[in-house]
Amino acid sequence: MLLVCVSASVNAKDVTVVNVKKYGAKGDGTLCTKAINKAIAKAPAGGIVVFPAGKYLTGTIHLKSYLTIRFEEGAEIIGTTDLDAYDCYHPTVDMTRYDTGAGTRNANLTGDERWTKALILGQNIEDVVIEGKGVIDGQHVEDSLGEESMRGPHGILIAESKNVRLDGFAIRRASNYAVLGYTLENCVVNGLEICEGWDGVHIRGGKNLRITNCDIKTGDDAIAGGYWENMTIDGCKLNSSCNGIRMIEPSTNLFIRNCSIYGPGVYAHRTSKEQHRTGTIYGIVLEPGAWGDAPGHTENVRIENVTVDRVLSPLVYSMGEDNTCSGLFVDGLKATHVTFNTTPLNRQDCVRMWDNIQIRNMSVTMDLEK
Repeated sequence: MLLVCVSASVNAKDVTVVNVKKYGAKGDGTLCTKAINKAIAKAPAGGIVVFPAGKYLTGTIHLKSYLTIRFEEGAEIIGTTDLDAYDCYHPTVDMTRYDTGAGTRNANLTGDERWTKALILGQNIEDVVIEGKGVIDGQHVEDSLGEESMRGPHGILIAESKNVRLDGFAIRRASNYAVLGYTLENCVVNGLEICEGWDGVHIRGGKNLRITNCDIKTGDDAIAGGYWENMTIDGCKLNSSCNGIRMIEPSTNLFIRNCSIYGPGVYAHRTSKEQHRTGTIYGIVLEPGAWGDAPGHTENVRIENVTVDRVLSPLVYSMGEDNTCSGLFVDGLKATHVTFNTTPLNRQDCVRMWDNIQIRNMSVTMDLEK
């Protein structure tokens, strides 16, 4: 897959570099939302907006097309505790197919302005890169009006966008998901380090997507979402106090390769609060329709060269009433210290089965001490 780079047709000497400090962002821990967004607004197409080392306290940062955002080493983007400083995503098309949990404490609705708030927000953008060695710190800001009466803004939310690359930086203490995407095309998440928060990378709806070489340790699912077409998860280290990879909506051509999934969770499950639950439930979960109606067909899921350690079960699958599933291929899955089930587990007790399941080179050892 070819990702269009922001400055692909521009000579390096012609690229305009915009330093956020020149627009009033001091980097000393004082609020600088307006200065950051002014720097981005002033940057020309093909330009680079640079955050030098420093602490940048901010509300929502708005992305725009044809731009690179670069966090230099030592730069910390810190989410403010003022919930009124965060803006939300407003869909321009009908996005209700991605909604789940309506009427419950776990409602994830694209029309809910509490749910779609984010520290970094991009909508209808293209040819955007966010890169560098800096840190985005969400500070675990809680919102009593948010999901579960506690979840705050997402770390990064990008929707209705294409040709976006997130590369190399760290996200810590996201107040909800670290990265949330809706209807993305030709997008790459590479080399991110994600710690704490809820889900690490969660994408609902997308075509030609890659999550590669990421190190994710979360208090909820490490990677989740669905309605994917051509999704590759490759070379990732995933640690979770919930599930490693969880597909909740039908998808076609999902490739999970060269990944290490392990428990127990380094960080406690955020939702369980005082229970401090750290046990990882499942390594890979394939369950379209598990979070509510998500009709459609799932086809061609391939799992290759994956290791799973210290979970209840390495691989489970199921489907909703409006789903059909065909083509689950496993070649090279090694699971150790499994405490519950040693074989791919149909969570519906074989009421409905995937068509065409092929498993080769799978080995599982139980944790006898459990």
